[in-house]
Amino acid sequence: MNQIIINRKTMKNLSYLLILFLAIGCADLDLSPTDMIAEDAVKKDPKLVEAFLTKIYANANFEPNEGVGYPNQDRLTDGVVGAEYTLMAPWQNGVKASYSIPTASGGHSRLVKWQYPNIRSCNEVIEILNNATFDAAIVKTQIAEAKFLRAFMYLEMAKRFGGLPLELTPKSVDSSAEELMIPRNTLQETYDQIISDLDAAAADLPGTAIYGKATKWAALGLKSRAALYAARIAKYHPQSTDGLTSIPAGSATGYYTAALGAANAVIDGGKHRLYKGGANMVDRFEKLFYEDANSEIIFAEAYSLTLGKTHSYSIYCLPDGFKSGWGSNIHMYTASDARFEYADGSPGDKHHAKFNNKTWFDIEEVIYKKDPRYLATLFTPEEIFQGREVWFHDNTVGSGTVKGRAGNAVPKRAPGRNRNRGGRLVQKRTNPALEFPAGGTDEVPYIVLRTGEMFLNASEAAFETAKMGQALGRLNTLRARVGMPKKTEAELTLDVIKNERFVELYGENHRYWDLRTWRDAEAELHLVTKFGTKWYRRASDGMYKAKQWKWNFSQNTPFLPKMYWLPFGTNKLAQNPNLVENPGY
Repeated sequence: MNQIIINRKTMKNLSYLLILFLAIGCADLDLSPTDMIAEDAVKKDPKLVEAFLTKIYANANFEPNEGVGYPNQDRLTDGVVGAEYTLMAPWQNGVKASYSIPTASGGHSRLVKWQYPNIRSCNEVIEILNNATFDAAIVKTQIAEAKFLRAFMYLEMAKRFGGLPLELTPKSVDSSAEELMIPRNTLQETYDQIISDLDAAAADLPGTAIYGKATKWAALGLKSRAALYAARIAKYHPQSTDGLTSIPAGSATGYYTAALGAANAVIDGGKHRLYKGGANMVDRFEKLFYEDANSEIIFAEAYSLTLGKTHSYSIYCLPDGFKSGWGSNIHMYTASDARFEYADGSPGDKHHAKFNNKTWFDIEEVIYKKDPRYLATLFTPEEIFQGREVWFHDNTVGSGTVKGRAGNAVPKRAPGRNRNRGGRLVQKRTNPALEFPAGGTDEVPYIVLRTGEMFLNASEAAFETAKMGQALGRLNTLRARVGMPKKTEAELTLDVIKNERFVELYGENHRYWDLRTWRDAEAELHLVTKFGTKWYRRASDGMYKAKQWKWNFSQNTPFLPKMYWLPFGTNKLAQNPNLVENPGY
């Protein structure tokens, strides 16, 4: 791979290192000297701008909790702090973040994102392109890409910190302190800038479906998410005197309308239809997450073993008996299990009263008649995976020879890593074709935006603007994709929509930010005791009994009112005295 330094006259000869890590290959630059490129050359060559954009993509950290030097397992943090699941060990950063209370020095490192260096790169490339001399159509597209990337990064920070200093042009190194130390804009100004950038991006990005690159549909999808966050904050958060952590309540309807329009544009555009492949409903929802470039993926972070960009997610998911090293790491809470209805639409916790360590029951009734999304999302007791059972039982009761669901002999106890936490393991995004994978060889994409989210965004925004027919239609279309029965208009409430969002997007790093923007986090998270399930199998007939048990760590996740916004922290305040810290710190 080539390394290129861009020498920029207007930036007082600042140098920038561009790592040309392109999914389509490295650009052939054929320059002399090959490591120095004048700004005028960049203005004349779209390949050089593409290299600059590629560096921005690489540093945007689309996958949450991704960062230089972070273990791959740290990418699981959002699900832990949002109480969807926990991890195997108390020393893992996701668990530590779940009981960390931010202080004046800052929030937990795995929750903080600070992307101004990469935003500066967006501003620089936009400035270059504003003076570019190559094809005007390419210039428009590349500016649109830079604006999409800038909007994504500002949104990632806005949902953490509130109103932000908005830097929209690159500053010279000899700028005055007043120019460099920008004060915070209001939260409404921040969201309006994000939406403005996405509107501009949607207007000029291609309307085709391009895997791993920003498109019109990606810009509209991200706009739907951003506008929905803004609408929730306006409706459900209290007003702050300075507007740094609130949006005027009167703006809520406008943002809901924008979110609905953007989501509908993606859905009706037809380029990203709901994925409907697979041999059955469970298989359909499983394949969505590991089948490359399927119709539902609007925007994804792509991985390639050939190009040296991989991750280790599957080895954290795979249960004992199907892994070569680390595994059985992501354990579901019983409360999360309760959110998934049965396939007939009955409540997901209707059998939980049987988890009393006394009542014997048929695992087929309790587990295997649930929503197909549940079975696709989790490894469950005796699931048949790669042709054999996944075992979870803590012990076998009595004697007998009744075999497992795949017809195999049953061990006295399941492997320890499968049975010592929640009694279910997260499977979503794990490719079943991977057998005993080595760490750092996983190529399954990380989906940033998909059409399922657009149906949920549209349903919620339509509900909040009294468009009940549309709210119900979008919700039921999503349920029908996996064969779940329709909801009626009489049943439709915001809580029903919230639950559907939980089920559809479980483990996809939405839940924590949904709770924060709805202002539900205190009620859902604060010091709520968490339970797992221990299973016992009867050898004579294969029946089960179960008990709920308190976990030995991460039982009491605190969420105080001040935690809806993370602190900037003393270091950032020292660097920019014009920053105003968030309340409570």
